[in-house]
Amino acid sequence: MGKHFSFIHCADLHLGEPFRDIRMGSSGPWNEQIGKATFKAFEKVVDAALENRVDAILISGDVYNGDHHSLSAQMAFARELYRAAQGGIEIFMVHGNHDPGEAWRADIPLPETVHIFPADQVTSIPLMKDGEKAATIYGISYKTRHVKENLAKEFHREKDDGFAIGMLHTDMGGADSPYAPCTADDLKAAGMDYWALGHVHTRKTVSTSPYIVYPGNTQGLSLREIGPRGCYLVDVGAYGTVTLKFIETDTIRWMDMTMDISAYSQTEELISAVTKRRSGLKELTGRPNIIRLVCTGSGPLHAVLSSEDGRDFILQSLNDKEQFRYLFAWFVRLEDRTRTSIDLKERRELPDVTGNFLKAYDALNDLPVDKKKEELRTMAESQPEFVKYKKLLHSLPDERLLRAFRKEKLWGAEMLTKEEEK
Repeated sequence: MGKHFSFIHCADLHLGEPFRDIRMGSSGPWNEQIGKATFKAFEKVVDAALENRVDAILISGDVYNGDHHSLSAQMAFARELYRAAQGGIEIFMVHGNHDPGEAWRADIPLPETVHIFPADQVTSIPLMKDGEKAATIYGISYKTRHVKENLAKEFHREKDDGFAIGMLHTDMGGADSPYAPCTADDLKAAGMDYWALGHVHTRKTVSTSPYIVYPGNTQGLSLREIGPRGCYLVDVGAYGTVTLKFIETDTIRWMDMTMDISAYSQTEELISAVTKRRSGLKELTGRPNIIRLVCTGSGPLHAVLSSEDGRDFILQSLNDKEQFRYLFAWFVRLEDRTRTSIDLKERRELPDVTGNFLKAYDALNDLPVDKKKEELRTMAESQPEFVKYKKLLHSLPDERLLRAFRKEKLWGAEMLTKEEEK
């Protein structure tokens, strides 16, 4: 029988990292909130550790972001570590690809309760509780930004370890990744009871035997990071049973809001409906929100939403009053997934230019995916703008070509129908 203990597992703090995908005004309360969001998120991690009286905090890499780990960020981080130390909490850390050992760091002293694993080899450090060893923690840091070696294969537990924890910043499953690639089998072979991983920003429990866990990042940074972000409270029983509890730490939440336009005929009606939905976000999330508005369905507003000017007008109208709110809801992007109200099935059967266009579209769309990508790229290469800028086409992903192709079905049918009606 071992010793009961608990710890917080977090990763990818990215302290001081600016938000992406966002353009706001030059002044307002949101600027300060956004600037402090990553720091406030880590404060919440330490708050959770103190409130739950855990024995340790495990930080699995990327405390800073390589280009933004300012002196103020490092001082803020140190201040939180001292706050944890005062609560009798030990800190175990590994460096990741964004805060490798070679990166510049100021000489800021950290409390003696902070244990940073070296980069030259896997090292073990005991976690002590009441004078007894509660667990053995293994870890290895990144020395440089890119680590192509499979570091998981360097981990091996010893017989007298008790509960064994492995800490690693890794791109699991990415065989050709420059971020310490490994497989789940590699991790399981090491004999650990719990793997405290970092690098993947979306939380994921890969396995429960043993536990292989990504907690995700503590604060969302872009539209790719929708939904709650935080850390795990991990409770280990005397017989090695593990209980996970997710704790939200994000201070600003990125989210999607989907609106069906079918019921609205005027732009003002859509704006009013979105504003009504926005008013409930305070109760829903209890924090400021950065929102991607996704419009779906079909109806008269399709024409407005399919134009850049129309989308910009709606976003501006929604955001005009948000600059005065502390719990703001900032609409950062409007994504048009609406459809024309034209009956495409019926129009396809008519022997006119629109019908012929739709039949030609279907013929290309029915090709196997690889063949379709090849045909689309060939068609794009013949366009004057791509003939002039060949490098632009080479950098254009196949998925973007396919998205453009899908959108052209509706746009082309609409344009041709309008021409016929003149």
